[in-house]
Amino acid sequence: MNSSSDPRGARPLAPPRRCILVVEDELLIRVLLCEELREAGYDVIEAFNADEALAVLQSPVCVDMIVSDVRMPGSMDGMALLRVVKQTLPAIPVIITSAHLPPMLATVDGAALFIAKPYRVETVLKAVEDELGKNP
Repeated sequence: MNSSSDPRGARPLAPPRRCILVVEDELLIRVLLCEELREAGYDVIEAFNADEALAVLQSPVCVDMIVSDVRMPGSMDGMALLRVVKQTLPAIPVIITSAHLPPMLATVDGAALFIAKPYRVETVLKAVEDELGKNP
């Protein structure tokens, strides 16, 4: 008998789903990325800006990773959000995306990865899978 199966013959328990917080003000990009992540089996929470993202992070919801744009409306941009996350929730990896930011700046500030816009959604999906594989 497989050690991960239930002794009553039930199926093995599925691994818990991972939750990704996507912070993106551009609706089309956010919808496409979130749809792909959901199809890949992730739970996804959408935030329009860093203020909404912080509200999610301060709630009881468990977030395993953040994918955030840099430029967005609100009281802070994606880099400020990254700094707050690194100070308060350092175990959560953050992928930064931007069409305006030099890649080195994001990784120096503690981002797990920087992805330049425009990007292919598949590129972000692979980065999420790779990063979460490092942080089970």
